[in-house]
Amino acid sequence: MMRVDKPIPSNTTPAVPRTPEQKRLYEACQQLESTFLLQLWRTMQRTVPQSSKTLNYAEMFDFQFAEYLAMRGNFGLADQLYQQLSAHLPDTEGEP
Repeated sequence: MMRVDKPIPSNTTPAVPRTPEQKRLYEACQQLESTFLLQLWRTMQRTVPQSSKTLNYAEMFDFQFAEYLAMRGNFGLADQLYQQLSAHLPDTEGEP
């Protein structure tokens, strides 16, 4: 049986945000990943019949679940976005 609780190793190691701008960018990337995962999760849920009594609780769970998945970083979307976008940030630490 295949285990899905372990992240797939990526080819690159994500850069660690050091400056406040880098941290804000990384948080924004995580939020975008969370939104993407939420939409993916909701689309998958539409394939299963739902009771009207559980819809409110399911919606609250969906938001928290998507945020949790994005914060764990197992999908790598936020890391890839951060790598692409951080190259456009001004260098404030004096590194080449």
